[in-house]
Amino acid sequence: MKQSCKARAWFLATVICTILLSPIASFGKASIANYHAYKALHSNESVIFFEQNEGYSTSKSSANIEHSQESLSAHEKKPNDSLDESDDTKKTKSPSAKPQQKKDAVKEYTIMVYIAADNDLHYFAWNNIKQLAQGANKNISIVVQLNEPGRHRKTQCYLIEKGKATLLNKDQNLKLDSGDHQTLIDFCTNTIKTFPAKEYVLILWNHGTGVIDPIKGKTISPADLFVLNPSNMMLEIDRSISFLDLIAPLDTETRGICFDDTFQTYLTNQKLEIALKEVTEKALHGNKFAILGLDACLMAMLEVGNIVKNYAHILVASQELELGAGWRYDKMLQFFNQQSLAPRDFARQMVTAYQEAYAPITPDYTLSAMNLDTIGILEKAIDSLALLLLKSVQQQRGNQIKSIIKKCKSGISFDEPSYIDFAAFCTKLMQQVDNFEFADDQYNYLKKDIKTAATNCLANIRTTVFANTHGSNLAYASGISVYFPERGIHTSYRKTEFARSNNWYTFIGAYISL
Repeated sequence: MKQSCKARAWFLATVICTILLSPIASFGKASIANYHAYKALHSNESVIFFEQNEGYSTSKSSANIEHSQESLSAHEKKPNDSLDESDDTKKTKSPSAKPQQKKDAVKEYTIMVYIAADNDLHYFAWNNIKQLAQGANKNISIVVQLNEPGRHRKTQCYLIEKGKATLLNKDQNLKLDSGDHQTLIDFCTNTIKTFPAKEYVLILWNHGTGVIDPIKGKTISPADLFVLNPSNMMLEIDRSISFLDLIAPLDTETRGICFDDTFQTYLTNQKLEIALKEVTEKALHGNKFAILGLDACLMAMLEVGNIVKNYAHILVASQELELGAGWRYDKMLQFFNQQSLAPRDFARQMVTAYQEAYAPITPDYTLSAMNLDTIGILEKAIDSLALLLLKSVQQQRGNQIKSIIKKCKSGISFDEPSYIDFAAFCTKLMQQVDNFEFADDQYNYLKKDIKTAATNCLANIRTTVFANTHGSNLAYASGISVYFPERGIHTSYRKTEFARSNNWYTFIGAYISL
């Protein structure tokens, strides 16, 4: 019975998201879109046209075919190959093509969208591609790499222009592994070389699990965790189910984003960092991405920011689960028709577009934009607070302080209970710290110091998070989460650079052991 209810919830979520979030007017036309895309891929057609009211159409006209005639080499992996540490040295060439472009045609932005849809999210991929085509204009270049389910379904690379998607790798028939960091490296490198711009944006489209990684290649659809509230016909998250409890045991050693069901792999956070490091050092010549967007669940975390801060100026991500329809790409691009946007303004528009899309259908949504150039200061602030909290629990009377801290972190989590809103925690801590009882009164000075440290953390959160939106069920969401489990520390968390360098890890370890 429980499984059938979940199936109905997933179906309702899919239908509602497709109808309300799609530029297409109906669910049926979204299905037509997928059919035409498949037809184009398995024929001689190279351009997919997106029509406002008629779904998708395709053309073989030579006047409209703009794919590259240049052959690209690629390395094909066999499906179900595991992605272990030895794979770090393997090279996988992306199917990105190299079409001719005028040398002086340097646009404002090149936007790269890495759609890892070889999983249960593939239903939504083409709808997002159509949204990109609706928002495309002459001021920006948009390139999409798409992986879909099927052992023999080739990886596709498209140049997205106004109303159409042009297949760039028509002469290639390779199925690439979205979970291989080299695939991401090659996609970014070829795109940056082919489509020069003043600024570069990378968006990773897939499942996400925050700083904690599940069993290799295993995840669930976030729609399984949404239920329809019949009283208001809104989709709400079932918080009796822990996201990580469903997908991973406590002692797993892997974590990541961009899951690939064919190869049973995904990008661990470690491999994501390897890819970003190589792309920024070599393709961007030491410069950073203007924006790194994570169109995935649970990724707006301090610890995730720590991983990517050296490779991007801005991070746009969600603290909470995302419904399968993901971001509203047409709305986030709409102002490029009228003006050029600075990266911070572009990131703000991403957040605004998300709010406009989801506020009418669910009270359980979040999206925020973080300034990664200042996140290091926030890391120092949480380190100072953690040292004071560590000393407090070591000198407490009984377990009295631990009990207060537990209250402070309750009611401010997301679908994964160990991910809490950091600003909300600091606010509640400041309200409760005067109730701390120490075994010796000489430690009472810690109360004032903790208030000062928590205030400093809040100030730095406001500096770091410059755009934030949330639904009414998540009024406490400030835009940045932190890991604070109650029972045990995930093995993968211990291996993060944040855990190795920040006393927050030491504090939560001491808290759990009491």
